[in-house]
Amino acid sequence: MFIGISSVPPALLWFLLGISCFVLELLLPGLLLFFFGIGAWCAALAVLLMPMPLSLQILIFLSTSIITLVLLRAKFQKMFKGTALEIDVGDDFVPAGAMAEVVEDIVPPAAGKVKYGGTFWQAVSDEPVARGSRVRVLAKNNLSLTVEAVTAQGES
Repeated sequence: MFIGISSVPPALLWFLLGISCFVLELLLPGLLLFFFGIGAWCAALAVLLMPMPLSLQILIFLSTSIITLVLLRAKFQKMFKGTALEIDVGDDFVPAGAMAEVVEDIVPPAAGKVKYGGTFWQAVSDEPVARGSRVRVLAKNNLSLTVEAVTAQGES
């Protein structure tokens, strides 16, 4: 048995159109369909509260969509817009002077590996450092650390 579109309440159709607009907004960038979804839901609420002709429903849909688009789009774009940071946030993760453990021999000029804070880093040193040794971090350059060996007394 096929149910015709004329037997579906108009409020339900507007509601489903609004949901469709919201779903499409997730798939398509631009923050435009969101406001048409709001307009569709306003039309659904209006026709639910008071039966009205289709032309008035469309007028409510278009007017609320355009008004919310004009008034709120710029504000929402600022709220949801992502920005890139100009600083290297990774600098806080390995401070100079931190102690690390060598897990792969460092033989200059080749890099080895050290473990700091549960993370493995490439490391370079002016002197060879054997695996299992403790090192002090002198500097961080992107994903590589400059280290120096630490003696048993903690002096380099």
